Amino acid sequence: MSRLAAYIVTAPGLEQVTAAEMARLDLKVVDLGVGGLTASITWSQLMLAHLHLRTATRILIRIGRFEASGFGDLQAGLKEIPFHEWLPKRCALNISVSASASRLNHTGAIEERVRAVVRRSYDPAYEYEGGVHTLHVRMSRNICTVSIDATGDPLYQRGWRTESGPAPIRETLAAALLQWSGASTHKGVLTDPCCGAGTIMIEAAQMARRMPAGRNRSFAFENWMPVDPAQWPKLLAASDADVRGPLKKKYVARDLKGDMIAKAQANAERAGVLDDIVFEVGDATKLFSGPTGGAGVAVVTNPPYGERLSAANQRALYLELGKAERLAVVAPTSSLPSLKREFDDTLATSNGGLAVQFARVAFSG
Repeated sequence: MSRLAAYIVTAPGLEQVTAAEMARLDLKVVDLGVGGLTASITWSQLMLAHLHLRTATRILIRIGRFEASGFGDLQAGLKEIPFHEWLPKRCALNISVSASASRLNHTGAIEERVRAVVRRSYDPAYEYEGGVHTLHVRMSRNICTVSIDATGDPLYQRGWRTESGPAPIRETLAAALLQWSGASTHKGVLTDPCCGAGTIMIEAAQMARRMPAGRNRSFAFENWMPVDPAQWPKLLAASDADVRGPLKKKYVARDLKGDMIAKAQANAERAGVLDDIVFEVGDATKLFSGPTGGAGVAVVTNPPYGERLSAANQRALYLELGKAERLAVVAPTSSLPSLKREFDDTLATSNGGLAVQFARVAFSG
């Protein structure tokens, strides 16, 4: 088990963004799919990926793959997998099954056979000493692929955003927008005039200071049997030593509502970047009402849309945002024309199941 076959799950459309991020971490991508990437990694790289990847949703490790045209084949193949070498004692196992284009397509019946082989139960009412681990069983064209979830709670749950507002942007999506647009390497001040819970500017500040995304949380793989317990603390210490000092040019986060600014400040404090961001109550429809207009301003934002705004207010807001010299935005496709800008590039993805698009102007992506 010197190398692991990993599948890195992403939001659909972000595969290339995550692949570029993995390349910067020297993680070898084998293949790009829809909603994920296949990679060959070492144990230390598995830890590194969980600590530093900002755009992925979770990481699965394949532990078995075999042909199964019937339930007998399924159980025979499962018995060849040494589950006891992976999973800790006294742990529970949650089983996730998917099936397509296979003779075995009844997910409930597949789960019954899997549980009969692994002999590990799961009752959400109980706490298990070895934790709760998730086994993914995928049937496709009569091929069964068995993987263990190395992550646990999704990677967008960084541990610092305990307060939020309506329709928040996921942390992974905010990081992807910053990386894809080129805003993450911008040398000037970044501004989010519709900051909400502060997610985009907090991600930007952590990236600028090289603060690991996964520093303040735990992961499922930490309890796996093959893991060297001394390796993870060493990696954390090395990453902490690489963190840069406070930003000299502070980012700016504004919102119309004072209660949202208070939530954003609390999130930023938990994330360790409170002193790197100026938080202000302000009306984004008057962002460029001064004499200089939008000259020199770099905006990265997830503006409100839909029922949260009247049609007139949305037009006013988007027209104002469109004046920014540099602009990176995530919004539904139908809302982008309201910005009245010609975009350098766009990218389609989703935010919590809602179809959205990235758009950028004047950043070097």
